Amino acid sequence: MSTNILVADDDPVFREAIRSFLESRGHTVGSAENAAEVTHAMQSQRWDVLVTDISMPGNESLELLDVLRESTYPLPVIVVTGNPTLQTAVTSLRRDAVDYLTKPIDFAQLGQAVDRAIERGRKVQAVSRAREQLDEWSSTLRGLQEALVPHVVEENEGRGPIVNDPLAALDDDARASLSPREQEVLVALAEGASTRELADKLFISEHTVRNHLKAIYRKLGVHSRTELFSKLTNWGSKG
Repeated sequence: MSTNILVADDDPVFREAIRSFLESRGHTVGSAENAAEVTHAMQSQRWDVLVTDISMPGNESLELLDVLRESTYPLPVIVVTGNPTLQTAVTSLRRDAVDYLTKPIDFAQLGQAVDRAIERGRKVQAVSRAREQLDEWSSTLRGLQEALVPHVVEENEGRGPIVNDPLAALDDDARASLSPREQEVLVALAEGASTRELADKLFISEHTVRNHLKAIYRKLGVHSRTELFSKLTNWGSKG
């Protein structure tokens, strides 16, 4: 099956060589000569793999890898450089690059790297689909629970009732706008969990947690955790 591969490099000779090689292997190949064009290409269509140079405009400090980590879908990345250093190699791999290759390119190594990237992308998509299915099941179970079990209300030593639900302060529309997973993230966040703790608790990646938080901020019309918590003022701890 053909895959869509985006090649990003400010050297047109290099881009054309990589394009020809990848097309000979049956892939559909697009090109970009700077980080801005990569961003535009990703907004225009979905890609399966990105092969990118480090030193091209807009990616001098590997900024592009950070942008890609925050994108709406995971994109396996192969980093290529004509000036390899230990620092850029470590940084690339820490920022989830599949491979770090040096110029002049060994096409056999590039082919192997692309195969690994495609396989990683398929596995990530499979996990994502499984999580979406789990979210649907969770939503169904949550609906059944809410229909059968009322919220538990306790008296707080004469200070009035406290609902043991951090989302109780949200109006119906705001609450309904959140997916079951986003509600889980928000509850855990209100209970004091960090991004890493959220990821561990919900068995998702920190990248996925950050994407959920972005969605929560957007849906609730807030820009920080301080603003977010101000919307949960009716939630209190036991005491």
